[in-house]
Amino acid sequence: MKKKIIFTVLLALTTMLAQAQQIKVEYENKISSLPELMQQYFDMQNVKHSRLTIKGDFNGKRAKIKKVICDKGTFVERELLADFVHFILVDSVETLDFMAVPYGKDSLRISCFYPANFNHIIFNDTVRIDNMKILLETFTPGDSPDIPIMAYSTGIPFQGGTWFCGLRDSGVEPRKWFEKYGIDGYVFYTIRLEEDTPHDNNMPIYIKIAKQDAHAVHQQ
Repeated sequence: MKKKIIFTVLLALTTMLAQAQQIKVEYENKISSLPELMQQYFDMQNVKHSRLTIKGDFNGKRAKIKKVICDKGTFVERELLADFVHFILVDSVETLDFMAVPYGKDSLRISCFYPANFNHIIFNDTVRIDNMKILLETFTPGDSPDIPIMAYSTGIPFQGGTWFCGLRDSGVEPRKWFEKYGIDGYVFYTIRLEEDTPHDNNMPIYIKIAKQDAHAVHQQ
């Protein structure tokens, strides 16, 4: 009986580790490499940008992207890619660009681009959230198949300001930021890998976004 329990626990731990290690994300600030005048313009307009290098054993898997908003400790989730959009990760290393731009008085537009396919826009997302936060790295995946890849958040609050670097290095996944640090009113994005399913006769539009064999099929 003990052996069965130990085996079950080890299997669960192995599954959790496999999910956590499924994707590794590295971040780069491309704004700092722009000409000085462009850097000043981005700063004046409060535009944020971050480039993600995603590494993993993709093998042509389909990527599903989700938005998660924290509002007073309650999490609201929404899929950002329609079922007919098949975002296929081909290689073991992929790149995504995130950009956040103030939109109106109290909203923000966050866009995700796939530079390998002529800067194809993966999604445009408008959220009602103030623009006094930043695009923030999410180094800690957690134990869910939905792996955090980018957040728009403030840092850990302390007397006189917020501590962004402390949140980056905390080892705490975004879903637990409210519980542990009292951080509220933030959004983060996750990616989940699953096997691709080809289009069928009931699907009017099939869009495949990939480095290889990218195409769109329109059916009558």
